[in-house]
Amino acid sequence: MKPIDVFNHGRSRAEHLLKLAELLTNTRERKMRKDWAEDFKKFMHWKKAEQIERVDGTGAILILRESSQLKAKTFGDEFTSELLRAAHVTIVAALDRYCHELIASRFIASLKSTRNLSAELRKIELPIEEVHKAVMHAKKPKSRPLILVRASVQELLYKKTFQNSREIESGLLIIGVRRLWTGCATHMGCTADDITTRLNKVASRRNKIVHEGDLVRHKKGGKLRQAKISPKQVAKEIIWVGEFVDAIEHSI
Repeated sequence: MKPIDVFNHGRSRAEHLLKLAELLTNTRERKMRKDWAEDFKKFMHWKKAEQIERVDGTGAILILRESSQLKAKTFGDEFTSELLRAAHVTIVAALDRYCHELIASRFIASLKSTRNLSAELRKIELPIEEVHKAVMHAKKPKSRPLILVRASVQELLYKKTFQNSREIESGLLIIGVRRLWTGCATHMGCTADDITTRLNKVASRRNKIVHEGDLVRHKKGGKLRQAKISPKQVAKEIIWVGEFVDAIEHSI
């Protein structure tokens, strides 16, 4: 599987979460009409005395039964916005995994030319046990010891994150990708600073969601509340990260 395929899989999941948030957020302002509820229960062969509630999303209607223990008010922005936050986290995870796969897929090719080994590649330290396995494997007929080396490097890479500009630049330098931001800026029609600034903001918001519950910081007390987030905002971030990955694909 190609690195871009891994990213596209993650992006489709982020887009799905965004769509769920739009479908499940209650837009209904009035109470459900009593006659409508009675007709619906009769149609479904439910007990007449059962209490139901109705949620009107964008393009969907959800009927809540008593057994669900949920109310229509729990489908307001305050609750369904968690799906938006999940979508934001997922698109950053897709970028992170894409970088892991890209580096791993080109790592062996980078090793074949010892003259052009990057400083970042030279800094990679493998456990002596893994080196020993590769050396012993090389003694066998038709051996491919670099495959074992690659697997070891992958394990090291999976302990790192590639989400902000510094991490991604450092990671791609391992496989000899230089002038990353200049190449991406040309492809995206903006400046290198535009890309790194926005990328760092996307990564920072992801960290606030994952590590701080996206709660607004207060110096002295204050009521607990989460930072605002909207479907439009998340949709823009998903599109932008996709454009950034496309720029990387055209710049390496």
